[in-house]
Amino acid sequence: MTRQTTTPLPQLIYPRVIHLRRRLKDLIYKPITGARADIQVGPVHHTFISWEEAVTEKYESIRVGDSFSPASVTKDGVKEFPWTQRWFRIDLQFPPDVLQKGNEYCLYFLAHGEFTVYTNTGDVWCGIDPVHDRIPISSLLQGEQSSTTIWLDGGQWQTGFWFGLEVPTDELGFRLLKVDLQQKSILAKDMYHDLSMLVEWVEYTYGKENIPLNTENGYYHPLSTVPPSLRRILNLLNQACDLFDRTQSLSDLGKEIKFIYGIMTTSSEDMKICHVGHAHMDLVWLWPERVTYQKIIHTYSNVLQLMNKYPAFTFTMSQPPLYHHIQKKQPKLAEQIKKKIQSGRWEFTGALEVEADTQIPVGEGLVRCILYGQERIKATRGSVSDTVWIPDVFGYSQCLPQIFFLAEIPNFFTTKILWSTLTKFPHNSFVWIGPDGESSVLTHLSVTGYNSKITMKEAMVAVRNYQQADVHDEVLCPSGYGDGGGGPSEDQVERSLRMQRSFIGETPSCRWDTVDSFFQRLSLVKDDLPMYRGELFLEYHRAVHTTQSDFKYNLRNCERALQTREALRVISGNFVSLDMAESWERYLFALFHDATPGSSIHSVYQELNAELKLLAERQYESAVEEWPQQPAIDTSNIFTIVNPLAWTRYAIVEVPEDLLDGDHSSHIVHSIEDNVCDSMQLIDGKPCALVKLEGLSAKPYTILPKSAEQARGTVTNMEASPTSLSNGIVNAEFDKYGQLCSISIRGEPLLITKDEAASFTLHDDNPEAYDAWDMDHHIVWMKDKVVKEPVTLKVVACGHIASILRSEPIPVGANGSTMEIEYRLYPKQDSLHVSCFVDWKESHKTLRYQIPTEYRGDVARFGAPFNFVDRSQIPQTHKEEGQWEVPASRWASILNGNCDGLSIITQAKYGFRAKLGTLSLSLLRSSTFPDPTADQGKHNIQFAITRHQNTFQHKTDGDLSIPTAAKADELFTQPIVLSRGNSMFKPATKPCIQFTSLGSAVPSWTMPSKSEGLQGRGFCIRLHEVSGANTNVLFSIPVPNGKMAVVESVNLNEKSLTKLNATSFDSGNKESSYNLSVTAYKIVTLRVLYF
Repeated sequence: MTRQTTTPLPQLIYPRVIHLRRRLKDLIYKPITGARADIQVGPVHHTFISWEEAVTEKYESIRVGDSFSPASVTKDGVKEFPWTQRWFRIDLQFPPDVLQKGNEYCLYFLAHGEFTVYTNTGDVWCGIDPVHDRIPISSLLQGEQSSTTIWLDGGQWQTGFWFGLEVPTDELGFRLLKVDLQQKSILAKDMYHDLSMLVEWVEYTYGKENIPLNTENGYYHPLSTVPPSLRRILNLLNQACDLFDRTQSLSDLGKEIKFIYGIMTTSSEDMKICHVGHAHMDLVWLWPERVTYQKIIHTYSNVLQLMNKYPAFTFTMSQPPLYHHIQKKQPKLAEQIKKKIQSGRWEFTGALEVEADTQIPVGEGLVRCILYGQERIKATRGSVSDTVWIPDVFGYSQCLPQIFFLAEIPNFFTTKILWSTLTKFPHNSFVWIGPDGESSVLTHLSVTGYNSKITMKEAMVAVRNYQQADVHDEVLCPSGYGDGGGGPSEDQVERSLRMQRSFIGETPSCRWDTVDSFFQRLSLVKDDLPMYRGELFLEYHRAVHTTQSDFKYNLRNCERALQTREALRVISGNFVSLDMAESWERYLFALFHDATPGSSIHSVYQELNAELKLLAERQYESAVEEWPQQPAIDTSNIFTIVNPLAWTRYAIVEVPEDLLDGDHSSHIVHSIEDNVCDSMQLIDGKPCALVKLEGLSAKPYTILPKSAEQARGTVTNMEASPTSLSNGIVNAEFDKYGQLCSISIRGEPLLITKDEAASFTLHDDNPEAYDAWDMDHHIVWMKDKVVKEPVTLKVVACGHIASILRSEPIPVGANGSTMEIEYRLYPKQDSLHVSCFVDWKESHKTLRYQIPTEYRGDVARFGAPFNFVDRSQIPQTHKEEGQWEVPASRWASILNGNCDGLSIITQAKYGFRAKLGTLSLSLLRSSTFPDPTADQGKHNIQFAITRHQNTFQHKTDGDLSIPTAAKADELFTQPIVLSRGNSMFKPATKPCIQFTSLGSAVPSWTMPSKSEGLQGRGFCIRLHEVSGANTNVLFSIPVPNGKMAVVESVNLNEKSLTKLNATSFDSGNKESSYNLSVTAYKIVTLRVLYF
């Protein structure tokens, strides 16, 4: 008897089905006989040109196999892609009798690089890359037309190397690899995808049952003990193979597969996958910014092709700079996107202007990133985004939930925290609580990352790994190829559509939807989700807080410049807010999570460093230009000093040399308001004076000849010797190696260990992967002290304003690096200033400064964009040991049990370590990828050492003590000196707000109010609590005649939270006084409006 439909060897069915799938794939596309594609290429462009310009150029023929660009160029000793553009013209010709209505025709185009296709009328058509390698042609042929011309904007870069096509070699360069006009069989395509999903189910089941697939020659494992469903499906698939082998009929095969689907699939929805099309786009990374905009045009044109073909497909877009570039360069494409947004299928979300780093920027930078991002999103889609979208960032500050809450954003999506290498984060959906205990944001961590491939195995793994599946039945899966991969592919959409119904009731059902809709459903079970309070620390990419030192310095300088300019507007009574595009936009761009961390290529930092320098200069210049002026009265030697910070301070200011008539030593600086005089001292070759400034004040000064009784200058108790410095508040001593070995402040010693001084250390730093990103664990012990021979510190200045010690150049490492160490004390300050002048030539080394102390409390405290974060300094568990390098926003303190301790405050350094009483600061690294020259060259690194302080306090004799968090601003934010030869800058009549008590609330930013409909009427001042305790803030507001002041606490959008009533009114000074209670960790925005 002959067996007809079954086999006793079911283990042979799977390889037979795989073979059938290969045969089906080969049937999808077939060459069109007699069709021609004549290709020409235009000249090389270093500045990208438009289609309108390209069509006027001269072109030359190019054939398959030809090279059209070198693979790389070397500039400034750095090898990168050419970053050039060449346009291609392709004339397509079909035999007239071949084309049939309803058929699909395409051009298979494979070449190195990334391409955007334009029609003969100049419209963007689609993108070409290793994932999207076919250009649809059918709808470009109008009527009886059998020919057309298309244009390809070719970019000479191939940064999406992870998508399968080999990177061009220096030997062969960028090449044209294959071109073919083809007809597409829709039936074969459908059969291929139908069969592929059945194969994926079989493969998943094999894996679940631990059955080897045996797709190569060799032994095929028998299916002895398997689920009955697997036997039945394999049998049906075997019958389908029989049918196709007999008939070679795709339609007959289709009926058989449809029958199998009917048996296998069910509408059961035990778990669901919410697919959203996405193309994660790094604004810079392994390519410069100008290339990003080429990538996004090519990607979004692909997305539109998919949307027009698949009505169910949806797409999520973030980061306004991308869309706004398209609006500027490709308005027709932007209009198509906007229509899709209005239809609800294209979602513009994310809330942020860019997907920013969240730990290095100051808090105000993150706030403006949201406010400006939301402003631009609303202008496009008609409403703000409900979701902060940061899928790829290297750690998450614990102040984020409060920022999002105050910005009225209920949802947060990310995934990167799942990359942690030592401890597994316990939740996927949870309520992230802010440190204040009141603010929160609904959070989802996608278990599939942000580049889902849409496979059955991926879907099954996702739902099995979803920790909240007990209360929520859905997982969000952003799907598509980013960074130049062209976005979601047709294959991905086809697979997803076949997964709409569950297979055997085991697989999740899939659907296309939007991020906002997903979070709306998740919010229904919010009360059943776990809560998490604290930072989301990423146990990976620990070096990003240090790499690219110059960039971080320029970024911080830009923040100070913006802070100063906005404060000066308020101080001068100009309550008109800055134009965001002119002032903030480019700074916000630089916050992108592969720019700020230092993980981009050389050319990115060449461009951004220059831009940030210019932006900072422009802000300072504009601050001066905008200040109101009046003609000089009698002399031109009057100048104004403005304090952009909100508290009283002593500051060292540089006196305008053009106002000095002769030597500085024969003149004094005279405060016109206070009638206080002080002599000057040359510091770094510049005449400088010590001044006392009220917060947010502008005071007039003049230069006067020094009288005999003023010749001695102010008594400030400044002392210096080669082994010590003192200013009457700080006493510091140094050992024979020039290292700090003892320091006391106000007579109380800081507990530096007696048997070991502070030191500079050099560490081996050659991580196994991600060079610019990572510091591997062995960096902790693979180190050596830099200073091994005695060092003589020389007294280079000792006056009433500054005492300075400096070393000779000290050799560092084995490559000729050198370092000079400088220590400074200024009067009325309780901090020892340290400068390192480093000529850095090392490779795969890290330079650190460490202070061993006897502060052995449970935690060390680290600055954050707002507030702070406490981390254990005792490495008891993997989690604590894994924090061998941690981020801090410019300061860190090693503490004992009662919060006494030693602090390091930096100008622009963010990487620290605090374990077992030793506090260390990372100063420089020398990674070689992706920038082989990272941090090479000369650096002036500045930081300060002081006692940790939680609150503002007034000591004796006018000595002011301020919180460590405030010192991070004060020590490196200079007052502005306004001086002009033929005019006098008007001083402000009275500070716009005077704080008489701040407690532990630090004012972080002062700015004009942007209240809708009320611009120009007042200002806002942002404060944050920095000790973890409740505090009271007392302040007064001047009320001009005929005016009424309205003082409120508002959220980040300036919506009123609480109206403050004055506690008293001083009619003589025309001031209203207020009392504001600030609870622990709170971020508070005060708004003052005048009517």
